[in-house]
Amino acid sequence: MKKNESPFAVYAKVSQIAFVIIAPLLLFLWGGSALVKHFGLPDWVMGICVALAIIFMLGGAVNYLTTLIRYYEKQDKDKKVPRAFTSSRRDNDYYDDHRK
Repeated sequence: MKKNESPFAVYAKVSQIAFVIIAPLLLFLWGGSALVKHFGLPDWVMGICVALAIIFMLGGAVNYLTTLIRYYEKQDKDKKVPRAFTSSRRDNDYYDDHRK
C-alpha cells in the first residue's frame, strides 16, 4: 500500500471486502430461509443454500483479494528502482591520494 494513501481509501477497501463476504452469506441464508418457510420446502434445501453461501462468499473474497494484489503489484512495478552503486573502492580518488 502507498504510505500516503488516505484513510478513506483504506476504509473503502476494507468495507468492500466486508461487503463481498457478508452480502452472499446474508442473501443466501435469508433467502433460503424465506423460501423454505414460504413454500414449505424440505430442510435439505436450506443446506444447499448454506453451501452456496459459503461457496460464493469464499469465491468473492478470493477474487477481490487477487484483484487487490494485482493492483498493488502494478503500482510497485511502475516505480523506478534506483541503480545500485557498483564501482570499486579502488576507483575513488580518495584512496589514491592517501596511500602509505
